[in-house]
Amino acid sequence: MKSWLLGLLLPFALVQDKTYTVGEVMRNARRLHNDSTTVQLIGYFTKKLNNNNYVFEDRTAEIHVNVPPKFLPERPLSDREAVTIKVWVEYEMDKPITLTVNQPIN
Repeated sequence: MKSWLLGLLLPFALVQDKTYTVGEVMRNARRLHNDSTTVQLIGYFTKKLNNNNYVFEDRTAEIHVNVPPKFLPERPLSDREAVTIKVWVEYEMDKPITLTVNQPIN
């Protein structure tokens, strides 16, 4: 009975997104880019750079994030309110690491 229940619940445990820090994303950018996986981060949008580009930071580092307008929340982003973003990591040799939001911001 226990093994049946474990087999039933195990796939749900594996589906949960791991939350990364900006520092972890920067250290593992090559692997995360090659995996084509969605990465979850919790932090703050601290500055708007231009049309769709923002500076996102947490306690470990800051990084540039491209936010397509369709994924922006209804109310304006605030640097005082923590948000959860789900992004793709864009990594190229000799270029800064950037993130692109691929799901609505919470």
